[in-house]
Amino acid sequence: MADTIAAIATAQGRSGIAVIRISGPNATEYIEKLAPGSNLKPRNATLRTLLDPQTSEAIDNVILTYFKAPHSYTGEDVIEISTHGSPVILRQILDCLLALGARAAGPGEFTLRAVATGKIDLTQAEAIRDLINAQTKASARLALRQMKG
Repeated sequence: MADTIAAIATAQGRSGIAVIRISGPNATEYIEKLAPGSNLKPRNATLRTLLDPQTSEAIDNVILTYFKAPHSYTGEDVIEISTHGSPVILRQILDCLLALGARAAGPGEFTLRAVATGKIDLTQAEAIRDLINAQTKASARLALRQMKG
């Protein structure tokens, strides 16, 4: 895919921790602008302070986890930002990413990219949807089995 997408990956509301996911060719570039000198290593969690690129004010102390292509869910460079789960902080981080050039991901777009890059097939993508929507333990187990083939 030519563009880089970003989205809040956790449910709406307040929580101790929330996750913002970025996927695409500019993911590391955008993080470097939010956390200069990050020097991220693939498959390692790194504690950093995110700064607003326009004001240089601190937004939050976060954990950055970098998944280098093709070893990620989408098959692209992916960075997950684990931040405090304040809706204000989440919105501020997402707004900064969008101002840098990321595009807001649509519902299911990370999974769509995983299908497009051959990381998963359509049956597995449907099983992921079913697992997210499961209302009972039995339906969750069935969806998990379907994800595994």
